[in-house]
Amino acid sequence: MDLPAQRRLKAIQSHVLSSTIADQSDLQANLTSSQFVHRQQYSVCLPEKLQTGKWNVYRSARSPMKIVTRFHDHPEIETLHDNFVHAVKTFGDYKYLGTRARADGMIGEYTWMTYGEAGAAREAIGSALRFHGLQKGACIGLYFINRPEWLIVDHACIAYSYISIPLYDTLGPDAVKYVVNHADVQGIFCVPRDIEYFA
Repeated sequence: MDLPAQRRLKAIQSHVLSSTIADQSDLQANLTSSQFVHRQQYSVCLPEKLQTGKWNVYRSARSPMKIVTRFHDHPEIETLHDNFVHAVKTFGDYKYLGTRARADGMIGEYTWMTYGEAGAAREAIGSALRFHGLQKGACIGLYFINRPEWLIVDHACIAYSYISIPLYDTLGPDAVKYVVNHADVQGIFCVPRDIEYFA
């Protein structure tokens, strides 16, 4: 019996036309990161075409012939969680998330949160959810506009095996209520002024 990943791969491959060896001469791999950055080429167009349309197939310029599942220089990084943990350890004192909004609503100077501060906030949020009895796999709603808190809560969900459910105010109150009930959301993060929206 096929695994779900194998079925998805077969479905994707069924959309791709085969290429000839001569077509692959157009591909050029960038073997070093300095070449990669110098040429500013992040992806390459593969010679295959989709059968269902005129769109091109693109792949990373660093690995045009196969999909890479791990970084060569960091084989321990397998997931988004691993990637963030590595960033916190490596770049703990570096700027990570910046915002420019002031209390009066005007745009001001950037204030920054470092990777280390974001990592500590992630741990505090995730452990608080666990302390309050939310089990792995619980659905957590994120009702934010684009802001650092959205990303930190999402990092906490990833680290503690929760499912983050984006909730968009632009969909209207009925749609948000439907998503909250349909996804069995057990907790919602939002800014203080939006709390009464969920009361």
